[in-house]
Amino acid sequence: MKRSAGSQSQGVGHPFYPVDLKLPNYVPNDKSVVELLGVFFGAIGVALIALWIFMSSRSQTKGKALLKVKISWFFMCGLIHFFLEGYFGVFHRTIPEGQSLLAQMWKEYGKGDSRYVIGDTFTVCMENITAFIDGPLAFLAVYAFLTRSSYRYIVQMVLSLCQLYGDVLYFSTEIFDGCIHGPVGHPLYFWFYFVCMNAFWIIIPFVCIVESWRHLNAAQSTADYRIETPAAQQSLKTDKKKK
Repeated sequence: MKRSAGSQSQGVGHPFYPVDLKLPNYVPNDKSVVELLGVFFGAIGVALIALWIFMSSRSQTKGKALLKVKISWFFMCGLIHFFLEGYFGVFHRTIPEGQSLLAQMWKEYGKGDSRYVIGDTFTVCMENITAFIDGPLAFLAVYAFLTRSSYRYIVQMVLSLCQLYGDVLYFSTEIFDGCIHGPVGHPLYFWFYFVCMNAFWIIIPFVCIVESWRHLNAAQSTADYRIETPAAQQSLKTDKKKK
C-alpha cells in the first residue's frame, strides 16, 4: 500500500522505508546531502567540461552542438553505469554500514528507494548488467561517434534498448510492489531521486532508439538498392574493374 510523504521511520534506527525494515548493521552517513550531491554533480560536470573542450578541437565534432551533447550523454552514462552502479553491484552487501564516498551516496539515494540498502535481488542483478554491459557499451558509443565508425548507430541502438528496458523494469517492479521502498510524494527522495533522476534513462534512450532506427533503415535501404538494382550492380562491377 502506498504511503504519503509525511510517513516517518520511527524506532528502527534508520531513515529507510518500509518503516519496519530491519538493518542491524546500518551506520548513518557522516557526510551531508549537500556534500554528496555536490561531489556527484561536480565530478560529472568537470568530466563533461573536459570532454566538451576535447570535442571542440576535433573535426568530427567541431561546430556540431547536438552531436557533442549526445556524446556527452553517452560519456556520462559510462561514468555512472561503470563506476557508481558498478560499485553497488560489487559491494551491495556492505552498503548499509559502508562509509566510503560511494557507499554513502547509495545510502543517500536509498532514502528514496531502499532496495539499494537491502540488496534486493532484482536491483542487484539489474545494476550488475547495467554496470558491466551498458557501461562499456556507453564508452564504446563515445569512441564510435568520435571516430565516425560505421557501427556507431548499432551500438547506440543496443545500448539505448538495454537502458530503456532496464529502467522500465526498475519503475514497474517498484510500482507492482506498491511503492513500499520510499516516501511517496517526498520532493527530494521521491520526485527527484526516484522519478526525475531515472526518467532521463527512459526519455533519452527512446529518442536515441528512434534516431538509430532511422539511420539503420536508411543504410539498409541503400544496401538493398545497390544489391538488387541492375544499374547499381553494373556500377559496382565497373568500380571493381577500375580498382
